[in-house]
Amino acid sequence: MQDLRQARKQKGLTQSQIATELGISQQAYAKYESGETRMSEDMTERLEALLEVKLSSDDEFLSKALGKDASIEEFLNASYTAYHSTLNAVSMLEEMGFSRVTDEHQTFEKGGKYYITKNSSAVIAFKIGDLSHYAFNIAGSHTDSPCFRVKGNTLMDSAEGKRFNVEEYGGALEYSFLDIPLKLAGRVLVKTDTGLEEQVVESTRLFNIPSLCIHHSSGSAPSVSVQNDMSPLVVNGNSVYEFVSHGEVVDGDLFVAPAVKAFASGDLLCAPRIDNLTSVYASIKGIADSTPKGVAVACCYDNEEIGSGTKQGAQSAFLSDVLHMINRGLCKTDADFVTACKNGFVLSIDNGHAVHPAHPEKSDPVNRVYLGKGIVIKHHTNYSTDGLSSAIVKSILDKAGIEHQDYYNNSDGRCGGTIGLIASRQLEMNACDIGLAQLSMHSAIETVNRSDVAKMQTCVTAFFNTAIKTDGSKITLA
Repeated sequence: MQDLRQARKQKGLTQSQIATELGISQQAYAKYESGETRMSEDMTERLEALLEVKLSSDDEFLSKALGKDASIEEFLNASYTAYHSTLNAVSMLEEMGFSRVTDEHQTFEKGGKYYITKNSSAVIAFKIGDLSHYAFNIAGSHTDSPCFRVKGNTLMDSAEGKRFNVEEYGGALEYSFLDIPLKLAGRVLVKTDTGLEEQVVESTRLFNIPSLCIHHSSGSAPSVSVQNDMSPLVVNGNSVYEFVSHGEVVDGDLFVAPAVKAFASGDLLCAPRIDNLTSVYASIKGIADSTPKGVAVACCYDNEEIGSGTKQGAQSAFLSDVLHMINRGLCKTDADFVTACKNGFVLSIDNGHAVHPAHPEKSDPVNRVYLGKGIVIKHHTNYSTDGLSSAIVKSILDKAGIEHQDYYNNSDGRCGGTIGLIASRQLEMNACDIGLAQLSMHSAIETVNRSDVAKMQTCVTAFFNTAIKTDGSKITLA
């Protein structure tokens, strides 16, 4: 499948020459290339015969959203970027009866199911439950994963043709992206007669980053230069945007992401973007299955991998603004909002490190977590977990019959942060960091036990179905 402009140039023909062959004006033909005019089936067939190619359809690059019954494998495969994972989450929510908030001053009803997005890359879904216990129970996760961001629309020259010009997004395990299939994906802003149209897109073709052969290197895992070594090979092309759009792209946010399909290795699930799309998936499915006590909130932020400092990240007012909107929409007072936060709880869901089979010394010598052994409760000064919040979560999991394990970092190793502390600080709420036990974090292909994904989904539902009541030193779970 080829783009019309590419196919014409490869034949060495001008727009005027093609137009003459078709018996139309050059201006009319140009609109086919720009996407301003949709080609009829007859015109498509005529152009394919003339250019001797199979042409891409007008919507070839647009991402197709998933349905509510999508499996975790399908969700991982189709969610190349935060724009894709949000599009898929929204599509699943809508099929499960959630409606988009179109007026921030609308009223909400008991039993109502709603969602709101930010920047097309973050989404908050909420469900109004039993309000006799007014509280915000929040499950937080993030829609982005480490990869490489494309810089602009200009391709770089190399000895073997053109390459994408990229920079690192998040802390990727760089060498794991070498020699695997990659896609160009993200969003573009396309010029229209009335302004701009946002499109979530992905390339129809695959790309790769060739590694340096063993004969020219030490043979060990290479130390790479992102600018020099991690630029995917394109070979033939005139611009970046031609690989993801037929229209006139004004600008965009494009990434090079792994296109490896999820696969099973025995009981293990191996795929790109397990961190943190397994959490997003479990949150969306979990809230749909819940019968909440209070208000259940599934908050899927963007940009956690680069510090959460954007308008759609955890450090923004996105969650706080939505909670205030919910409070207003339920005709509650400012005092009620304070009560809902005080009675509420934040479950920060992001994966933790399982004991590596080749390097057990990297884990804590005593407190270790394993694939397939259930929900990981994460303890560290970088996490929001304390004894109180951990005990609450363990009690919820025990009541639901869900196995769990405690993670502590090796004291000589560094430990990343999550959205937990940020949300807990902003809302002054109790919070706990949890996740799945995972191997190869931030690799192009990561690993978990598939059964743990289902356990997390059940965990989220059990959390939303629980009223956490704190009265001094006494805590009641109902």
